[in-house]
Order: sequence, then structure tokens, then C-alpha cells
Amino acid sequence: MIERYSWAPVGGVEGSRYVPVVRVSFHTEKACYQLKGKAENVDDPTNQILSIATQKTLDAPAGTFSMKLAGDKWFRSQLIKPNDLVVIQMGYQTTKGEESSTVMVGLVDRVRRTRELDGGMATSVTGRDFGKILIKSNLKFYPQIGGSEAKSDKFFLTNEGWVTLMSYFTNENVMKGTPAAVLDNIMRFILPKLNTVQWTVWDEKKQTPVAKKVNVTNILRYNFAKVDLFLPMILTADQYEGSLWNMMERACVQPFTEFFVDVRNPDEAWNKGSKPRVVNETIEQASDAAKAKFPKGKGYYPYPRFPFGKDNAVVSLFLRNTPFDKDAWEKLLAHEVTAADVIEEDLSYSDDEHYNLFWAGTTINPLGFDLKNVVPPLINEANVSRYGLSPLEVQVEGLSIDQDDQTSTTLLEGMSGQYTKKLKSWYENNHLFMNGAVTVRGKGHYRIGQRLQASGIMKEFYIESVNQTFNLYEGWTTTLQLTRGKDYKKAAAPAANKSATKTAAAGKTASKKTAAEVKAEFHTVKKGESLWIIAAAAYGKGDAWTKIWNANKEMLIKRDQRNVSSPGQYLYEGQVLKIP
Repeated sequence: MIERYSWAPVGGVEGSRYVPVVRVSFHTEKACYQLKGKAENVDDPTNQILSIATQKTLDAPAGTFSMKLAGDKWFRSQLIKPNDLVVIQMGYQTTKGEESSTVMVGLVDRVRRTRELDGGMATSVTGRDFGKILIKSNLKFYPQIGGSEAKSDKFFLTNEGWVTLMSYFTNENVMKGTPAAVLDNIMRFILPKLNTVQWTVWDEKKQTPVAKKVNVTNILRYNFAKVDLFLPMILTADQYEGSLWNMMERACVQPFTEFFVDVRNPDEAWNKGSKPRVVNETIEQASDAAKAKFPKGKGYYPYPRFPFGKDNAVVSLFLRNTPFDKDAWEKLLAHEVTAADVIEEDLSYSDDEHYNLFWAGTTINPLGFDLKNVVPPLINEANVSRYGLSPLEVQVEGLSIDQDDQTSTTLLEGMSGQYTKKLKSWYENNHLFMNGAVTVRGKGHYRIGQRLQASGIMKEFYIESVNQTFNLYEGWTTTLQLTRGKDYKKAAAPAANKSATKTAAAGKTASKKTAAEVKAEFHTVKKGESLWIIAAAAYGKGDAWTKIWNANKEMLIKRDQRNVSSPGQYLYEGQVLKIP
């Protein structure tokens, strides 16, 4: 049986026609350049942003952005330079004013000049978000240039080398040695020593912008969840040299946790109330000894910070447990998308990442026995017989501990069994989940690691990647890479209050529309149909086709420009038309 959906036809965007607006602020040493692009009156000379694209992916250390600016003065006069701080906001000009969200805060990588076909000049700017800081902060030891007292604070230039580094994970600063505690020490003590760059940031909220000198501790905050695992860094990071991001990833026990940098609304990132949060679970706190290293007002946690954009967005580093279980999944912030929002979809089922045998263990085994003999793998024999054997084996650099009794015997068996079950529950049904991409009308609120609920097909997805694309001449779209598409039940509507019930009973308010009435308001184009045929069925006369044309012409022209000269002649099977 083939089940057909009318949820996401190509060109199905409906609803209010707001004007997309993009604002980009370059915070340089001399000035704050505030540029805009507005998809209306495209020849307006104040439109400096010709196009812009951002990409944020859950499993990539840094998000990326690229933009094209009108003219070459930005390049020629070196107004914008590498490592300048950039704030990107996207939104709409509405009847109530401008509504925007901060979609990325990052740093410039490259500024270059390009020549267009018509002979005009343009400036292209590319860069990455603040994940770049963790990638470019490298642990390298040069004892031959160390030794002086003046350089002793920068442990990577001292004779002690990695011994000084390891002291942060073995002395009184670390109380538990869990992933959160290790990461906290890296952020609190090591990163500020590796990166001492200061940026000039302008307070755009003030009428006369004020410049401030800020460093990484003012911008990049963090929020780490509790993970019941002990990381003996003295063994696993012995004499480590390389990217700080790679070192931190090793401490994260992936895929059982997720580790990412992102821009978030402060309410989602920090509130401990009922609102969905990035880390909606127990937060691991640093030890008192670690906190004592920084006098009040000088440390990392919890202040100071520097917010960006009209929405006071916060740049943060997050560690959270992967939402394996139902409770954690349902705490994720969920967005609802309807057919009216969808421009294009490409969803499928695949066995590319199908697994049917699972086992998790540790690379460190102080007890000496074969853990697989004690905790055998879990297997789905039915799937093996259908797809063949596809094993998924994960080993972590850590030991399980009892958080309430840290002197207890290492719990290798319990850890292996617990993580093996998590692997099975998360990856066993990958081939049954809907995956792919959906392009929707531009929206700046979508974030990686959140949920997307598609009410038309009653499926919900996990957002793995968010791509924002703005073009001065084509508008703004958002493309979401989605995984784990599965059925969900819509939450029950709240019961009506007594006064509303009485009013409805008296017939003073409009009753709810029937399914037939709702269906009559929209029509899914079938093969061979024209606006005349659709109007004849809807109104009883084909010459009423202009009503349907006027209600849908923007969408139809966007789908096929030939509709400009031949109104409504070019329809496509599956398009959803509004029937006024």
C-alpha cells in the first residue's frame, strides 16, 4: 500500500507576507559597522548585504557563515579584518516592527574581493562561530623557550610541560573527575591561558555605542550536565598535545553525550524553571577549591558575560546527556511546522546507519577480566536475519563510579550494561525512522538538538543541522537536516472555561470548523488540473479562477517565473492552493 501525504508540497508557503531582514554587525577596533539586507526595494543603496548563509551542525565543532557585501570598500579600505567579531541577526519587518533572532556570533576567517560578471565589485566574508576558539587553541609544549618566572603562568611555555597540565586534573581542583568537572577545569584554568585575545565589542543597545574590551571568558559561557563516569586523565591524556577541542571531546564520552557550541536565548540556556533548556538535567558544579581560585567577579562561572542582539543571545558551550530516554526527549524544545511553512522536503527511510548488535565498554580495565564475557553484547536477531550483522561497539576512556560513594569499587559491569542498553535503544530502529531535509520559510528560532513536530503527518524529528540562507533578490529560507522521524501524539487542547462554554452554547462565538470546512479552504493540485478546473469545482464557475490566482500568485510565481507573463498557467502536482 502506498500512503500519500499532502503535508509538504513544493512551493506550499502560505500565511502572512512579511519582509525578510538581515542585520550584520562587525565589531572592529575602530568602529561597529551595522549592515543590513532587506528583501524589498532591492535597489535601495542602504542594502549592503547581498547574500548570507550560516550553517550549524550538531557533530561539527564550529558553525560557519559566508556573506557577500555590496562594493569593495570593505576590502579596499580594510574596514573588516580577520578575527573581527561578527553578530548575525535574521528576522522580518512586520506591521508591529522588526522581529529578529541572533542566529550566529562568530569571528571572521577571510575577507576577499570578487568581481561580478557585470563588472561590479563585491566583498566576500567567511568565518566560524566561537567553536573556532576551541579548535585553534592548541596544547603545545616548548621547554626550550621556557624557564623564566615571568612565563610560568603560561604552562605551555614552561619546563614542566604536560606535568603542569596534568596537575589541573589530579590535585584538589578536581573533586570527582567526571566529564563535567574535567571540562570545567579546562574552561576555567586552561583556555584563558591558551587564548588571551581581546576583542573590541560595541554596546549596540545604547544610542551612542560604547566600546568594551572583552576576552573569551566574557563571551563563551558554559553549562555542563552531570555524567556518572570517572575520567582518569593522568592515564588517558598523558603528554597530550593537540587541539583543545579534541581533548575536550575525549572527555565527553560520546555518543552517550552531546558536546557543542551554540547561540541560545538566555531563557532556554539558563532558567531552572519549567521552560525547555539546552541542558534540562542536573548541572555538575565545580568544586569549592576550583571556585576559590577566582575572586568574585573575575571568574568564569556564572558571570560576567556579554549578550548579543536584540534578544540578548548568549554564546555558550554545552555538554548534555544524549536524550536516549523518553523523559529527556520530551524535555527538548519543540517547534511545530505546518504545510503553510514548507517550501521543499526530501525525506526518506534508509538502512545506512542500521545496527543490530550492540556493546559498550571501556579502554581502561584495572580488574583484568574480559568484560565481554561478563556483559555480553545485545543483539536483535530478527534484524540480523533481514539486514545481516551490523555491529556497533563503543569504548570510552573512563570508569563507572558511584557518585554517592566515590570510594566504592569500580562498577565496570554496571557501566557496560547500562551503556550497552542505551546504544541499543538509540540506534536499533534507525532504519524505521524518517530522515532527510526540509526547507521552510525563514525562521531564526530553530536550533540544533531541538525537536521539530510536523502536524500534517504527525511526525516529530531531531534537528541535527540548521542552515539559514538569505538572498536580497530571493528572500530567506531555512533548511533543517532531520533524523529520528517518528510518530507522535499531539498534546490535548486545554479544556474550555465555563464562560467560554456558555458563550459558545449561546451561539455568540464562531463554532470550530468541521474537517470538511478546513479541507475546503485548501486544495492539493492533481495532475492535469488548472485554475479554471479548480475554480469550477470550488465555486461552480471556472471564470472565478482569478480569486484563486490572487490568493496564491506570490507562491506560484516563486515556484515558476513563467506565471508572471501567463498567470496561473504553470501548476505542479502536489502544490497546495488556498481557496478563498
